[in-house]
Amino acid sequence: MKKLKIFCFLLFFPIVIYAQLENTQLVITDGLSNAALKQKIESNISYFLIACNEAVISGKKPKFNKELTDGAMEDLKEMWKTSPMSCPVSKIEEICLETTEGRYQVRNVPITMMAADEGEREQELVFNLTPAGIIDGVSVAIEENKYKEIMAEHETVQDLFRRQVIVDFVENYRTSYNRKDLEYIESVFSDNALIITGKVIKVKPKSDHALRTLSHEKIVYQKRTKQQYLDNLKKIFAGNKYINVLFDEVEVIQHPKWTNIYGVTLKQEWHSNRYSDVGFIFLMIDFKDENHPLIQVRTWQPEKVDGKVLSRDEVFSLGDFNIASELMYD
Repeated sequence: MKKLKIFCFLLFFPIVIYAQLENTQLVITDGLSNAALKQKIESNISYFLIACNEAVISGKKPKFNKELTDGAMEDLKEMWKTSPMSCPVSKIEEICLETTEGRYQVRNVPITMMAADEGEREQELVFNLTPAGIIDGVSVAIEENKYKEIMAEHETVQDLFRRQVIVDFVENYRTSYNRKDLEYIESVFSDNALIITGKVIKVKPKSDHALRTLSHEKIVYQKRTKQQYLDNLKKIFAGNKYINVLFDEVEVIQHPKWTNIYGVTLKQEWHSNRYSDVGFIFLMIDFKDENHPLIQVRTWQPEKVDGKVLSRDEVFSLGDFNIASELMYD
């Protein structure tokens, strides 16, 4: 049994030794002047990572203590059911960000998702923490350079705040698929949300000339209600042990006139036991309630048609939708 454990460990962590995993440490290099709070956040995240590593090695569930809130604990249990995770490095040095209402965030913590496909296991986590330094949420991060780019494009203090909310929102939305969290997904969609999905179909040419000159594929769009979308997701979650969703090329744009409305465009890679695809997602998010932004529109389009990647002009954007009167306010 001992040899088997060592073999499995070496299979997944060829460059990391057991002693390193037992002593994984987070060091905050900047962003906190309160020494006691800094030490607490370092300790809580370090203990979290060590618990994950020990659980992967032993084949058991991680044993967390008081470093997580009850809500975060439940979310992590659901994530662990779909894929155990571990930290492949012994020391992490990162800054601590202060977000809203005295809360904190630590980004770019490397982890290995054990159930992900080869080449997609290495990802990064974002830790959201309470003012007291307790872990209140863990999400899979977007790329750091994209995060910095999104935040740097703010025009006002309110815009900066909303961009941080949107990044948190997008990262948690992505992670909700990992933990199969239908309740969260339901909570972020407006009851009257417009949901559009595109499907590529083959078009049978009507003549030899058409066969030579015309496209053989086209996108057919289908409109879904929020409930139809959730019912379909429920079936997908039930039929797949692990779902790995990757977001890339994230763009955030504020509506030029209705400044409470934002458009988020991103490329999504979807991988599950039974199905994989790549496509473009567009989300229209409104801030009628600053503390609870809602998705009013969600669209999905395939990345390619006839072997060609869709141009940005062909991807849905804010300009493709009329803004309902009840959303037109500042």
